[in-house]
Amino acid sequence: MEDIIRDYFKKNYTYKTILQLLEKYHAIEISRSTLLNKLKEYGLRRRGNTIDRDHVRRCILEELDGSGSMLGYRAMWRRLQSKHGLQIPRSVVQIILREVDPEGSRLRRANRLHRRSYLNPGPNYCWHADGYDKLKPYGFPIHGCIDGFSRKIMWLNIVRSNNDPQVVGRLFYNCVTNLQLCPTILRTDLGTENGIMASAQCFLRRNHTDTHCNVNAHRYGSSHSNQRIEAWWAMLRRSWSSWWINFFKDLIARGVLDTSNTLHLECLWFCFSPVLKKGLEEIKDSWNCHYVRKSRYYTQAGIPNQLYLLPETVGAEDFKKEYDGRDLIEIEDSVNVSAENYSTYQEYFSYSAGVLGIGQMQTWRDALAAYERLLEAA
Repeated sequence: MEDIIRDYFKKNYTYKTILQLLEKYHAIEISRSTLLNKLKEYGLRRRGNTIDRDHVRRCILEELDGSGSMLGYRAMWRRLQSKHGLQIPRSVVQIILREVDPEGSRLRRANRLHRRSYLNPGPNYCWHADGYDKLKPYGFPIHGCIDGFSRKIMWLNIVRSNNDPQVVGRLFYNCVTNLQLCPTILRTDLGTENGIMASAQCFLRRNHTDTHCNVNAHRYGSSHSNQRIEAWWAMLRRSWSSWWINFFKDLIARGVLDTSNTLHLECLWFCFSPVLKKGLEEIKDSWNCHYVRKSRYYTQAGIPNQLYLLPETVGAEDFKKEYDGRDLIEIEDSVNVSAENYSTYQEYFSYSAGVLGIGQMQTWRDALAAYERLLEAA
């Protein structure tokens, strides 16, 4: 129980929501007073914490030394909560961030984004899946999926190729297998990479009787009209990928990276893919746990994870669809990509890293140092 409560508290859920989640998903029924006593026992509190501004400043500077330099104060506040475990007022983060990064604060204030209205009645009614190619020239294609109602990120992965139908199909397969459900509708663009995923969705829904069953369970559309995921990609560009794009462009300008050289790209993948994957996982967790404010557009205010898990709290219903587990066996045969990351290059760099004593890459600085050493050795 302690681990569960700590996890929900770290995700910034309200006490009422924590109690609802404990009851619905863990069969644990406790009162509010018991929960408060448990939090006190675990040393968890949101108010009255002693604020060590120097420590907060060091954590912010650590995040600014990388893709975190794209974050606004709200996103930085969430990052400090989820990654560093700091329970501090948002205003403190805003003040310190303005002190240590005045130019970045000015540029973020000048940004404006306008969207059209979007309607979605509940979680799992429509998932929006798409590939992200901004880092593809450097060997890091990304694929993601978002729930249209809650804005919960269903998956967000760096893959060797987001044009391979088997790879994309595997991401969908893993997600529906873990959740043991599929959406009412899956929406993608017209790319051939979505063929297996679209077929799998329709196959799982072939025996249902609602108006969106069988072949109606999937919809093709133009990429720019796939609004939910496209809007999220824009956010990712501002808060994360722009930094990496500029970083890789700097490597090219210095002559350290040649994107036409297979050896360079394979070494880049070996060194930087763990760092990039870790960064995307942090962004996914942070996004799914942050509070989406009410806007003039038709979006439900709330925390994506909470809206997805407890839609009844905002008067919505869950549109999840169950499927026959035996169908997954047939789908699995179509998405067998167990050897996706294998190549002679990766085997060589793994061996070389062991010989040179290069440990696990945790930051971009570690990855860059490893990249330069491995490339010199190669």
